[in-house]
Amino acid sequence: MSLEEKLEHAREDLESVQRKYAHQLKKIEHDLAASRDKSVRMFHDDYRSPLKNNWLITIRVTKKRARMYPVVWWQFAETGLGAMTVTPDGSTFFFDTHFLQRYRERESAVPEAIGNMRLFFRTNHDITMKLLDTYRHGLREAAGIAVEGLFLGTVRPGGIIGCDTFLSQDMLHKDQQALRIELEHHAHSKHLSTAQLAQMRRWSEDLLRVINEQNE
Repeated sequence: MSLEEKLEHAREDLESVQRKYAHQLKKIEHDLAASRDKSVRMFHDDYRSPLKNNWLITIRVTKKRARMYPVVWWQFAETGLGAMTVTPDGSTFFFDTHFLQRYRERESAVPEAIGNMRLFFRTNHDITMKLLDTYRHGLREAAGIAVEGLFLGTVRPGGIIGCDTFLSQDMLHKDQQALRIELEHHAHSKHLSTAQLAQMRRWSEDLLRVINEQNE
């Protein structure tokens, strides 16, 4: 089964998975609203669906936003683990065995494969990706971030971004550090409103003007 077929099968399952956890999401929202403690609320679960898909579920709730991050995963005797983020639309990210092994070696140190994968997605559920202007083996390259490290990969058929290696912070070259800073800016701004984006743009322009004046 190709990655595109796996994604289609998972999307057939997605609506029922979202329904299953909708009550949990609303409960967390209600508890946060009723509490004096307004810190971020997190919920994690493992779920085996009636369609025999394995799911890792992360729910993140803040004062302004609540979101579910579903990931479907497979285990193969020959090739190990594979996992894919699943949304009704938008970008889809696939993580292969090599990527997860590199994450274990360079960041998590969790020896058990599924535990290592679970830690990666619980920590790095909100992913920001950028398509690059370079190609590898005829495929356009992409880079991404979440909380930890830098993810490198290529765009596969169906627009699926396959992440095939993980670089920890201390491994980044100068150009990769600059790329991570750029992606961090996008990660911070992608959930802002139009008014907030305009405010950030004005702030950036003011800061740039001050820097230019100091350098004159």
